[in-house]
Amino acid sequence: MLKIDSFVRPQSLQRSRSLGQPLRLIVVEHDHEVADALSVLVADLGHTVCGIARTEAEASELALREHPDLALTDVRLGGGDGIAAARRLNLDHGLRSIFLSGNSDHGTMARITETYPLGVVHKPFSHAQLKIALDLAARRLR
Repeated sequence: MLKIDSFVRPQSLQRSRSLGQPLRLIVVEHDHEVADALSVLVADLGHTVCGIARTEAEASELALREHPDLALTDVRLGGGDGIAAARRLNLDHGLRSIFLSGNSDHGTMARITETYPLGVVHKPFSHAQLKIALDLAARRLR
C-alpha cells in the first residue's frame, strides 16, 4: 500500500512519535493576541508550543532550532503568505502544517492542498474543532 507521508517527508526528517504522546508545535501567526490565545488553547489540549513565529523567516529558524512535530499556520501573515511559509517549512524541514483560515474560497484551498496539510481549521473555530484537528494530525504523524 502506498503511503503519501513517505513522499512528503524524506526518511531522514521523519520524527518518531507514539500514539498519545503530546505534540510539539510552532504557531505561525502574525497577530500577537491570536498567537497567545492559540498557545494557551494548545497547552489546554495537552500539547506543547515550542515557539511563535510571526514571519516565514522566524518560522524556519524555529523549525531548525526546535524540531517540532507540526506547525499551526495562519494562511495570511502580516506582510507575508502563510501558505508559502508552510511550503518552505515542508521543503526545508519536513514539517507539515495545520492551517488556520478565514477564507474557504477555491483558490486559497487549492494552494493549501498543494502543501500536503495535516488539516485545515476555519476561523472562527471552537476548542473542539482544534482538538479534532490536532488529534487527527497526531494519528497521521505516528
